[in-house]
Amino acid sequence: MAVFTLASCGTLGDHFPFLALGRALVQRGHHVRYAGPHYLRPHIEECGLEFRRSRPELDPAQVKIRPEDFDHWAEERGGRAPIQRDAAEGDEYERSDFENQMTDVLDAVRGADMLVSSRLQPVGRMVSDLAGIPWVTVCVTPWFYPTEGTSAEKGIAARESAATQSSVARRFHDRIHQLRHRLGLDPILAGCESSLYESPRVLLATSPLLGKPAVRPGRDLVQTGFWFHQPPRWAGWKPSDELVRIMAAEPRPLVLAFSSQPVREPEAVLDAHLIAARSLGRILVVQAGWAELGSALFREACTKEEAVLLPEGPQDWIFSQAGAVISHGGIGTVARAMRAGAPQLVEPFGNDQFYNARQVVALGAGAAVNPHRLTPVGLARVLEDKVLKLERREHTRALASELESTDALQQACHHVERWLDEGSP
Repeated sequence: MAVFTLASCGTLGDHFPFLALGRALVQRGHHVRYAGPHYLRPHIEECGLEFRRSRPELDPAQVKIRPEDFDHWAEERGGRAPIQRDAAEGDEYERSDFENQMTDVLDAVRGADMLVSSRLQPVGRMVSDLAGIPWVTVCVTPWFYPTEGTSAEKGIAARESAATQSSVARRFHDRIHQLRHRLGLDPILAGCESSLYESPRVLLATSPLLGKPAVRPGRDLVQTGFWFHQPPRWAGWKPSDELVRIMAAEPRPLVLAFSSQPVREPEAVLDAHLIAARSLGRILVVQAGWAELGSALFREACTKEEAVLLPEGPQDWIFSQAGAVISHGGIGTVARAMRAGAPQLVEPFGNDQFYNARQVVALGAGAAVNPHRLTPVGLARVLEDKVLKLERREHTRALASELESTDALQQACHHVERWLDEGSP
């Protein structure tokens, strides 16, 4: 039996694949610690993992009050004018709470055999160097490792090049270099800061269907397929008779699921989708998510059975019954909808959501729109013309068989165990 420390940060889609991996490792006889935010503790412990708190906290309440941090549309393309922040708030080193995060993860690896950390965390290399244990990087989105020769690869290369020239990035890395010097660690050459985020061993919890990564010299890069998290409390879940009746209504309902994506005007967003669904003669099924989607119009529609509010629960069955899934384009939601064979309308706000939206369109699995330029009429037209066609559903069901990978987690566990046996590269 080995002791693994998993460390992730971000919102639900960033954590759930790690929980799936942790649970799979426990089932193989290992002890697993999870360094994450406090709000996630019940999810961690129900999976049989040991909870270790890791800053910074990124919980639903914080996300909800700062939706602009998760919206990356340029103003000239329909986005909102950027909110001015003071200088201290713009310091990435302080905003990431780098030293506290490093301290917390370092505490979580004491006595552990290996650190498995997120590509989003800049502390993996620091903790590995200080603790003297091997580490593995996990990336849960195809965006960071796009297929060779694609526009996505060029975009990532341009982004990384710009980041090396950015004064904000330079200050961030300078602070890390200063910290390494104070701690007696070897310096990292300027321009090689990617080694702070990326171990020589990288696991991609993504499907080749959404992008096969280009070879990276000096990296043992393994793509396994998606790691779908199934919380233990969902075991044995069955839909109520009422939900079965609602989801069987013809034409099939639309499902709106923004998960942990915040929005600036949740009432207006929800009402636009409700009016569009109503014009198409379809019920709107809503998972409120971190945005806490809700409105007076929606509550009234629920009394008339024109809409339904669903609590948190298994999306696989719900998506498989839907006429279409409307989401923000988080990779977890996109992957689940695709696995369920549901056509999608993606309304991306930021980060990898733009890439995921393009992949959905390229695969013929649905359509994508600018969420800031939506009207109920335009939304209904896009759904009717590009998403709800019978041939679209037949195509997405064919794609679903390609996405399913029953041994993705077992592959991941095998490689983690192999790398542990091999020791530090």
